[in-house]
Amino acid sequence: MLPQTAPGADEAPRPPPERATWYTDPGKVFDNLYFVGTKIHSAWALTTSEGIILIDTVYDYNSEEAIVEGMKKLGLDPATVKYVIISHAHGDHVGGAKLMQDRFKSRIVMGGPDWELIEGSVNRFPNGKPKRDIVATDGQKITLGDTSVTLVATPGHTEGTCRCSSR
Repeated sequence: MLPQTAPGADEAPRPPPERATWYTDPGKVFDNLYFVGTKIHSAWALTTSEGIILIDTVYDYNSEEAIVEGMKKLGLDPATVKYVIISHAHGDHVGGAKLMQDRFKSRIVMGGPDWELIEGSVNRFPNGKPKRDIVATDGQKITLGDTSVTLVATPGHTEGTCRCSSR
């Protein structure tokens, strides 16, 4: 078990676990899809003709190394991430959203109830919360260059959970 609070708990995070427990190399999965997550949590970079759509951002403590440095290892420029789609507002998926928003001016896409969950959180974000940006709706398309991702609302895990499909 990682020494981190439960993903949905509104408690201050505990010290990060040792790197060896979560780090894994990034990799190209196929065509324009890249894995930039950890041993336990996934994050995906979808390259398009006009930049990158990132899906999820792992924890706050490892998003710099897993996502930013992982993309660089793969020859991808994190500054070209135009959209970050957050599947749900637990810390293991939204932790690096503020980093991407602040450093790279990426647009953050998340379900409305999950934006509310983050905004109501007091302790979960020691480095600050991402600012409300794009509210995901069922059937909404996020288009970047030659690629569109369709968001599908799947509430349950959290009320604002969404999945995406690409063509």
